[in-house]
Amino acid sequence: MLKITLLNIARQFGYKKGYREFVNKISSDPLNSKIHFQYAVYAFGKKHYYLSIAEIKTAEFLDATDAEVQRYKKIILSKMPRIDIMNHNQYFRLKSLALELRSRNSGGKYSVLDVGGGDGRLASFIPEAYYCLAEPNMNGISGIDLPFPDHSFDYVVSCHVLEHIPVTNRIKFIDQLLSKSKNGIILLNPFHVDKSFTEESEKLVMEITGAEWAKEHLECTLPKIEDIKKYANERGLQINIKPNGTSSTTLALVFADYFFSKSYSKSGWENMNMFLNANFNNERIDSEKYPTAYIVYLGWPEK
Repeated sequence: MLKITLLNIARQFGYKKGYREFVNKISSDPLNSKIHFQYAVYAFGKKHYYLSIAEIKTAEFLDATDAEVQRYKKIILSKMPRIDIMNHNQYFRLKSLALELRSRNSGGKYSVLDVGGGDGRLASFIPEAYYCLAEPNMNGISGIDLPFPDHSFDYVVSCHVLEHIPVTNRIKFIDQLLSKSKNGIILLNPFHVDKSFTEESEKLVMEITGAEWAKEHLECTLPKIEDIKKYANERGLQINIKPNGTSSTTLALVFADYFFSKSYSKSGWENMNMFLNANFNNERIDSEKYPTAYIVYLGWPEK
């Protein structure tokens, strides 16, 4: 009965419309909670459950809090996939980001803007938070020109995004993130550490898997920690930096994930990820010398 009801509402709001049409509509009217809600229902109909819950939480943040929205939110939550079988590299960084957010909050609700967050999987790692997604390819909201009023969110986060932004736009991007935060921003990002290893490994990933992200890393180049420190110093910001992951482990799992996908061994892939996600935590694999990425917190100075 619930499934039939949701399908009916999806048809009413344009079930047959494509993703691109919703992206364009949101891009033109990004703070319209009704469109985000319609998009959440559409994504559910397409079984894109992570995007669906991210968009309905975005609609909630933008004031869609009536009983109908809550009813459909429960339906969507009942269909959510298990996060413990998610690709380990993705699981690890989202879990790390969730832990960082919780460590900065003493309890209760807090609001998060997830910039460049793909299909919004972070929302499933922080169910306690008021969550909003800004992802140009998924919901038409660009991190270079965020439409929200200044200081709308307790925290603004961006995970593995900065390296995909051309060098000339990076300062503007970070400025935008900071302008929307009350407390500060959290960047979880690969940074320039060992140039020869990074370039060789990403060329190998490109050669074997054809991954677009590796191509963009090579074209845009990785940001430097020194530049982030300089940015913070010039603006009088607090800064905290800590390593995240180990580059060699991450690289090995990129290939493991790729070859599992080619073998069509879904159960084997799920079992591998379930084991890694249960056992490979930050304490075990964060490397001071050769991290995959760094978690960088930039905050306003204490008054």
